[in-house]
Amino acid sequence: MERQVYTLTTSRVREFATRAITQAPDGWTVRITPPPRTGAQNAGTHVIYEMIAQAFPHDDAAGWKRYCKLHFGVPILRAEAPDFREAYDKSIKPLPYETKLAVMAYWPVTSIMDRSQIARYIDAIRADFEPRGVDLSLSESTA
Repeated sequence: MERQVYTLTTSRVREFATRAITQAPDGWTVRITPPPRTGAQNAGTHVIYEMIAQAFPHDDAAGWKRYCKLHFGVPILRAEAPDFREAYDKSIKPLPYETKLAVMAYWPVTSIMDRSQIARYIDAIRADFEPRGVDLSLSESTA
């Protein structure tokens, strides 16, 4: 049996998921997780990084993305995801700050967040940068 993922959107999909569970060999694991972030949330974060880079051009959007992941995303995931916290604390937490920033280009943070977490991530970025004079208002299609 191969790995299977079902997005529970209809009763038919639920039937397929139920069948897969009943046919799975002993020892297999079932995880029910919240829906992943939306495409609009993903697009919104990238717009925000660009807006920050325009306001503070000493770094580009990629640099601000790394900064935001480290300062806002990591705390959210460390608080809510024990596996993430364990891996981060063993591998990255002991590193010097500049190395941590560099690692954020490769370490999954926002890509593993669910909708609620990414919404709080965006709120945390706004709470930090708007008092510094950066308007991070997004249109409804990218919020």
